[in-house]
Amino acid sequence: MSTEIINDEEEGGKGFARLPMRDKDLPQIVRQLVSNAPVKFKMPTFIACMAPLGCLATRLRFHYPFDQDPSAVLLQVIICSEQSGGKSFARNVESVIMARQKQRDSEQRRLEQEYRELKQKMSKNDSLPDPPKTAVVCCPISISIAQLVKRCDAPVRLYGAPLTLWTFTEELATATETNKRAFSNIKSIMRTAYDLGSEYGVDYLSDTSYSATVDILYNTMYCTTPSALDEYMDKKAVEGGNITRVIVCDLGTQLGDEAPIFKRMTQEQHDTIDKYIGRMMADTYQEDGGICPEKYIDMSWLDKDIRAWCDDKSLESVKSGSTALGTFFKRSSKTAQRVAALCYYLYQLEIEQPDSRMTETKARNSTRKLYHCMADYILDGMMRKWGKRFEELQAKRLEETRKSQSNLFKSLPDQFNRTLLRESIKRMELITPDWVFLSKWKARGIIRKINDDQFIKQ
Repeated sequence: MSTEIINDEEEGGKGFARLPMRDKDLPQIVRQLVSNAPVKFKMPTFIACMAPLGCLATRLRFHYPFDQDPSAVLLQVIICSEQSGGKSFARNVESVIMARQKQRDSEQRRLEQEYRELKQKMSKNDSLPDPPKTAVVCCPISISIAQLVKRCDAPVRLYGAPLTLWTFTEELATATETNKRAFSNIKSIMRTAYDLGSEYGVDYLSDTSYSATVDILYNTMYCTTPSALDEYMDKKAVEGGNITRVIVCDLGTQLGDEAPIFKRMTQEQHDTIDKYIGRMMADTYQEDGGICPEKYIDMSWLDKDIRAWCDDKSLESVKSGSTALGTFFKRSSKTAQRVAALCYYLYQLEIEQPDSRMTETKARNSTRKLYHCMADYILDGMMRKWGKRFEELQAKRLEETRKSQSNLFKSLPDQFNRTLLRESIKRMELITPDWVFLSKWKARGIIRKINDDQFIKQ
């Protein structure tokens, strides 16, 4: 059930990943978008659907077999290709899926703007009414830390529970260049935002800033070039774990390829997507203005597959000696299960329809295939992009640890000379001269001088 790499002569004979099922077997929302994509872009389109749909399924909860706490569909997607490499398709996917949420956000922002205008008009002696309680989900890539914390805290104050925030950008490089300082902090936050219940807090001295401790739920989709991605996922991001929390969708080289042609969506497809998006939002927002309770789905039937896949990759890492594989496969599996849980939830929405042909058996079989496919795909993407770099950094850190823990005195034989001592000092990359060590050791009585060149341990 692993991710299949096919070579299609009509696609230039270049390898690319393929979904493990036909378009018609995908969940309805995803099906409409993937079926309009050319064969090489079906997998990228599927992946581009996952993060925004996960944002809309913000009340969905399930358990991962190796975790005690429940999980949510928190996903971070990166679409990577060279300039003019076709990654702009993600914009259409995002705009179609998030249309309703953006309309709702516009109404919320309008309330905020009206309050700001009222505040500017009123004099200091006038009594200002309380600000409106709003909950905005879609955030710009240039959002500041204080504003991000405020956006996370707002639904908790309004509904008593957090909502998943959403950010999409077509140009990651532009965002990082214009707001480097804030974006550096947001990269740290993204490590916390991967897990449900991991809190992040800020406590500013200024009264004009926003201070709070929040559970940041944050889904993102960034489009970027390889060089911009390397700048974003720097050494700290590789060592800190940012790279293990993302799904990298590398479109590969487009050299000599014609521009990909996507079919235009029909009105029927738009209507189908809108119907299911409306059903998803009904699982989040109540008609009376409140928020729906958390929706738990049973994913225990997938646990056996998850454990088997993880056992297989663990054995592979032991045989190969790859620390990158041994580290990457764990979060690859966790992220893949989130994708699988989201798709299973979408299948359930389809089963609820009176004229549906989807059955529970089909839903589980398809979800199982998607888990295996995505687990392999995510792991392969990490290994290709950061495997070698991770191994190098790990080797360097272990070497530095070994050197720092090495004992110069213990490394010498019971009887040694100056030449041997100097070689040991050089090998351990120490900067202290040999005569200083000899002087200190003789003063402590742990060595005895035989002659000017020979010494013996006491």
